[in-house]
Amino acid sequence: MTPLKYTLAILIIVCLTILMFSFIHRGKLCELYIRGQNQEVVAKLACSLG
Repeated sequence: MTPLKYTLAILIIVCLTILMFSFIHRGKLCELYIRGQNQEVVAKLACSLG
C-alpha cells in the first residue's frame, strides 16, 4: 500500500471512530477534545440546558 493510501485509511478510521463516539454519547456530549503531541482537535456542539 502506498503512503498516501495508508494515510487516507488512517484518516478514515479516525473520522469513523469520532463519528461513532458522537452517536453513542449523543445526549451527553457537548464538547469533544482530542489532544496529541502536536495536534488538538476540538468539536463543540450546540447544547441546550434543560
